[in-house]
Amino acid sequence: MKASIRQEEWQRNANWWARGAALLMLATAGTHFPSLMASEEIPVRLPLPAPALRTGGLPFTAWDVVQYFSTVLEMSAEKGNAGVLFFENQQATQPEDRWRIEIWTEGRSVLVEFRAGGDYGLSLAREFFESPLFERDESEQLYELLSHAQNNPLRKLRRFSVGMTYKEMVDEQVLLLKFAALHPA
Repeated sequence: MKASIRQEEWQRNANWWARGAALLMLATAGTHFPSLMASEEIPVRLPLPAPALRTGGLPFTAWDVVQYFSTVLEMSAEKGNAGVLFFENQQATQPEDRWRIEIWTEGRSVLVEFRAGGDYGLSLAREFFESPLFERDESEQLYELLSHAQNNPLRKLRRFSVGMTYKEMVDEQVLLLKFAALHPA
């Protein structure tokens, strides 16, 4: 008796195989992201760091953020312009169902941008605040910053500083988080 694999299970397995292949490529490429980039142009946004490297003394890397979203969303990141990795709801048929998450580095900072047509996209940001990358008190402070995000708050936490910018337009909400080290690495 043959049991057919549901498409969801097949897709999840395919995502894990793709992640494994990507990690193998990183290992054989000397774990250096720029060697995987095809573009020869000078990026405005810097390529993401290798998984083993810390970004300017932060307790997490841009790669850690990408891995978090890959796991939670059960999808692989796509490569955008200038070294940006992103996740996007490409099956959205309604504007309120659209969302996109971009991750990149700028100097020693890690930036995460959420673009959403509806509330679900921002709920992904709220869930991110509760990720294992943050300690409990940091999560609470990120929530508090979100309630004042239109004022572009900047807060120095115990392990890093974070700046937050929120803009609401007619058909889209944009939340930008900038994580920076407190001390140079």
